[in-house]
Amino acid sequence: MTKTYKLIIWHAVILILSLMFWGYGSRLSSEVISAKSFDGLAVIYLVLLLTAVVMGIALFQKKLWALTLSGIVGIVYLLQFGFMWLDLLGVGIFLLFGLHSWGRSKDEINQRIKISIRRVVQTGAWPVIMGLFVLISFAVYQSPFAEELEKAEKLPSASQNFIRSVVEQTVGRQVPVNNEVEKQNIISQITDETFREINTFLKPYFKYTPPILAFGLFLILSGLSFIFVAFSTAVAIGLFWILKKTRVITIEERDVKAEVLVV
Repeated sequence: MTKTYKLIIWHAVILILSLMFWGYGSRLSSEVISAKSFDGLAVIYLVLLLTAVVMGIALFQKKLWALTLSGIVGIVYLLQFGFMWLDLLGVGIFLLFGLHSWGRSKDEINQRIKISIRRVVQTGAWPVIMGLFVLISFAVYQSPFAEELEKAEKLPSASQNFIRSVVEQTVGRQVPVNNEVEKQNIISQITDETFREINTFLKPYFKYTPPILAFGLFLILSGLSFIFVAFSTAVAIGLFWILKKTRVITIEERDVKAEVLVV
């Protein structure tokens, strides 16, 4: 199989994974953000997409292919979420992260005598996963759920349930009432009044909800990035072993010149 065919196949794989991840993620985003559900399939798609992009950049080792591989992810994102200025900015940032991954992977390969796919993937994965998190955050910023919060005049009902649990754990224990029904009525009254006061205080700030939500999600995902990188590294090691066994890729030993410092 020639290198051209390998490039075409790799681009096709990334295209398929991009369609699966962005298509599936766009339907799931609002439910996940609003804490209604969590689907591990989206995480699997993310890990597979991350692995394919990072390995493609590392294997083909050219700036052009780094741009085209990253560009496919960006184009599918634009087709899914639109061509607004924020979307274009996000794709531009992702392409820069792709180039950064290419530089880091190339340096890691060139500076080592023995190739370690684990170190190569770990080195190149960090910029790519950060770029994906930027795109995800921008998608959340424009999601229907974020728009609903921006137009809302009160916090979600889940917040009221949380306030009620706090009231039960604090004030509820101090209510000197023998009748449980009367006690629950007092707790409900305190909860409703507290919830109303909080909404009154926060009402002028609801318009800032989308950027706060997007930035908060980016910080959370960034804190969990080591998990995605670890999963991606494990998948890459297995995939690299398969590619070597099927002789899709080979490792050759070559004589190289090395710089020596002489005083």
